[in-house]
Amino acid sequence: MQYKALILGETVDVTFERTTTGIEAVVGGRKYSLEVSPVKPGIFLLHWDSRIIEVSVLQEGNSSVSTVSIEAQRLSVELLDGRRLLQRMVRNSDHSGTSEIRSPMPGKIVRVLLTVGADVVAGQGIVVMEAMKMQNEMKSSMSGRIRKIEVVEGGTVRSGDLIAVVEAIPTSQ
Repeated sequence: MQYKALILGETVDVTFERTTTGIEAVVGGRKYSLEVSPVKPGIFLLHWDSRIIEVSVLQEGNSSVSTVSIEAQRLSVELLDGRRLLQRMVRNSDHSGTSEIRSPMPGKIVRVLLTVGADVVAGQGIVVMEAMKMQNEMKSSMSGRIRKIEVVEGGTVRSGDLIAVVEAIPTSQ
């Protein structure tokens, strides 16, 4: 399973894969081979490199945010699905300069709707992407002009890959 996680304000790629002896985890590019022993709901013992680490996970209400305690360190962790990642990207885009449209998850580009140099309005689709057997339009978060399109129809993208760059059109004063 692949995720984007917000840990200490930084977006990190996280991958988990079950193995015959436990879990292979890749967090921010670092690989961990772990044996996991559940102690009780929300508390686990991780066996890693001859160490035993107690981890507790407390989910905050119905949100996607959890407090993860690893030994004496407490971290706020939010797993971002494709929709949450897109919302975060829109909120964090720079509406006065350029905006990067990035893939929220791995997928295949089904259609490229606009070309470089085309004018676009906020909320307008730039490409159609298929992921998990669903088609989604990747939309511009701002009005402007397409400066770069980094994908082609039939091509694949990974989570976080650059799809397009939109540049604000300067208004005459």
